Amino acid sequence: MRSPASVRSTGAVALAALGSGYHGRVVVAAGTAKQEAAWALIEERYTGYGLVLPGDPSFICQAERCDALCCRAYSVAVNDEEVERLAAATTFPAARFLECEDGEPINLPLERPFVLGREDDHCVFLSQDRSCQQYAARPDTCQLYPHQILFVNPSSGRVMQPSPAEQQQAVHALLAGDPVAGSVPLLLRHLECPGFTGPPTNPADWAALLRVTYALQWGDEATPGG
Repeated sequence: MRSPASVRSTGAVALAALGSGYHGRVVVAAGTAKQEAAWALIEERYTGYGLVLPGDPSFICQAERCDALCCRAYSVAVNDEEVERLAAATTFPAARFLECEDGEPINLPLERPFVLGREDDHCVFLSQDRSCQQYAARPDTCQLYPHQILFVNPSSGRVMQPSPAEQQQAVHALLAGDPVAGSVPLLLRHLECPGFTGPPTNPADWAALLRVTYALQWGDEATPGG
């Protein structure tokens, strides 16, 4: 989970990475109808989620109102970069906050080979007040929540996983106000999260949020270019 300030900060980096392709324009209204139509095709299958559009309430972490279900119910896989980030922030050795065996972090043959440790059936970094002890350095998976992006084929109503190039093209077209060919990218939010209590999201902040969410979900190398 992240605060509006962190979204704006990270979003500024993502916006700069896009280059000058948009010449400062943020054009999203033209794609709203297409997003709503695509969402209508899958909404019944994704009852735990809602479509996020410009004008919707922005996200502000509400730790005191959140039961931290994701921090209790799920284990979080992390990669080497995330481990280094957490080690630098905590000044602890990795074995102090990762799942271990015989005193050494368990290293699985996966893209994210390590798993955050757990204490008393919750994440090792979850405080008694249900806030995150390492919010600024938290893993990408935690930063991504409570948002995610799906790509929907508007003809078949199927959720797709286009190639990275097709994903980039679709996101770029949506942000530029150009016709979106192929699958339509949808920015979604988890309805159980109580944090959507902020002011309405303006088009510029919505565009930044879409880019940041995309980069977190699919990797920095996938950030759409200008």
